[in-house]
Amino acid sequence: MYVSSSLQSTKNWRAAVDLTGRLLTAHGQGYGKAGQATSHTTDSLQLWFVRLALLTKLNLFQNAELEFEPFGNLDQPDLYYEYYPNVYPGRRGSMVPFSMRLLHAELPQYLAKPQEALDRLHTLRTVCLAILENLEKGLAEDGSMVTLTQENRQASLKLWKSRLSRVMYSMANCLLLMKDYILAVETYQSIIQYEPKQRVQLLSAVGRIFLQVGDVKTAEKYFQDVEKACQMKGSQPGDSTCMVMNRAFVYLSQNNYTEAYSSFTEVLQLDPKNPVANNNAAVCLLYLGRLKESLGQLEGLVQQDPAQYLHESVLFNLTTMYELESSRSTQKKQALLEAVAGREGDSFNTQCLKLV
Repeated sequence: MYVSSSLQSTKNWRAAVDLTGRLLTAHGQGYGKAGQATSHTTDSLQLWFVRLALLTKLNLFQNAELEFEPFGNLDQPDLYYEYYPNVYPGRRGSMVPFSMRLLHAELPQYLAKPQEALDRLHTLRTVCLAILENLEKGLAEDGSMVTLTQENRQASLKLWKSRLSRVMYSMANCLLLMKDYILAVETYQSIIQYEPKQRVQLLSAVGRIFLQVGDVKTAEKYFQDVEKACQMKGSQPGDSTCMVMNRAFVYLSQNNYTEAYSSFTEVLQLDPKNPVANNNAAVCLLYLGRLKESLGQLEGLVQQDPAQYLHESVLFNLTTMYELESSRSTQKKQALLEAVAGREGDSFNTQCLKLV
């Protein structure tokens, strides 16, 4: 697993996929083993999760779907500890990593089947809610009468609230993909009860949804709630940045690039390396007719901190500016491609460089 982690950290995703295949073969699974009896372990299932996550990262969604198929709905008997009493004596429950279940639920939306993804996410949400209810009643996670220490119970409650939030974030994203903005907003709002410290970020997300659909007045109401939350005790680091960013997006939606630029600059005073503010500040300069300054800002970011700014959205804007600024745009784009090739992995979308 260490070697696989090393390949992931260097963004050699395809090599990491190949390695997981070889490791699964060593576990008696993977290539050529379809339809044969297998013995799962916590290690083999973790390997499967890494492999499936990598396939998804590489946008090989159909491959991931095919490799998920033998697992069914991830609730087959041989995926539980009880199926292997000699290997895991006394252990109960599923061996499937929760992240693997979440990936399985999310996958259909990438294959143009968002309703199927939403159905799976609803099922996962129901399971999380049932476990939380059991814990709050003083029972074990599975509803049995096993006695848990107060410390363990609190740890379990925290864990499952976190998992429930992850599921609901995925549901909201899926609803946005389906353009069901009303349900997406309701879902984001409902997460606040489980993640009260994320109130500012969640209200901001809702406000920005309304901005995207052109309802500036409703967006501003949510942003006012954000400002009130920022003034309350217990506000989190980064809340002020979020508040100013909201203001900048409102100006941007009104084509008020002067004030938007001013607000993005204010964000950068609070958080100098904020990639969204840096990118948008450069775009504002472009719309204000200050092409050279805009170009200089983005080029400076890419040169000074390529690890953070060799990002598809930044490079798309930069290549657009090259096209506006110079007849030598192709050579400059090729230089960016070389920088990307030296740093980024297999999943990087080179179409953002507009070389074709």
